[in-house]
Amino acid sequence: MANDNAWDLTNGHGYILDRDRSHAAASRLNLQFYLWKDALKYNIHPTISATLPKTATIAEVASGTCLWLIDVAREYPEAQLDGFDYNLRQAPAKEWLPSNAKTAYWNVFDEPPEELKGRYDYVHTRLLVLVVEAKDPRPIIRNLFALLKPGGYLQWDELDATNMYIRKVRQDQDTPALDFLKDWAEADGRRDWTVKLPQFFTELGFQDAKIDFVGEPPELARAYNDQHLLTAEEFAEGLVKLGQSETASKYFRMVEQAYEESTSGAGLCAPKVVCTARKPI
Repeated sequence: MANDNAWDLTNGHGYILDRDRSHAAASRLNLQFYLWKDALKYNIHPTISATLPKTATIAEVASGTCLWLIDVAREYPEAQLDGFDYNLRQAPAKEWLPSNAKTAYWNVFDEPPEELKGRYDYVHTRLLVLVVEAKDPRPIIRNLFALLKPGGYLQWDELDATNMYIRKVRQDQDTPALDFLKDWAEADGRRDWTVKLPQFFTELGFQDAKIDFVGEPPELARAYNDQHLLTAEEFAEGLVKLGQSETASKYFRMVEQAYEESTSGAGLCAPKVVCTARKPI
């Protein structure tokens, strides 16, 4: 099935996933957090948590619904955690956050305010794959580098968009809609920068850059698939906002058909990468 790349229609429009139905988008992000936690078995990479002080200063960039921030605040009750996003509508009221956590507005493409530069022992971000344009995460990496203290750690969790596949119970099952969405998610190779993050880290001055590849167990394949369908549906809703109703309708149909295919034992699988690095002392 041909897949005319709709990503071209979104160039220059920033984060495309729909924000008008924020309750649905927030619910998808919350589901995503728990699925990632189950797959990774940690929030902070074990090689970093082994050396991170109990009183660490921690930042999460693109904090969304703040579930990662809340969970880590419980793990590190003596730490100070700051969540940053350009839009905090999906975050809990500040009164509902743990006492050692707070949120603030900041766009990751902007230079950090002076009071944030060199402040953090550890910075975390996840799933900026729909934010980075032109295969170039370097503007973001530079700003994350600026947040860190000398010796501080960065962890960036992403999708491996180069090795997505359709998991099937029966290998002869025809899955045209899931194949279409896999091709859409791979974006004709425009997302292959995610597996090159360690190279970008090193280029921009980080040390000890490493990458872990993480799969998902078959018992969670259906749950992950349904979460990916929610993402594709939000993308279609974003196209509607851009006046691309005809293209959006095609994606809505693909989501419906892909769901039907998944009921017979098939699912879109997107491996994960966890990239870590350290700012020189």
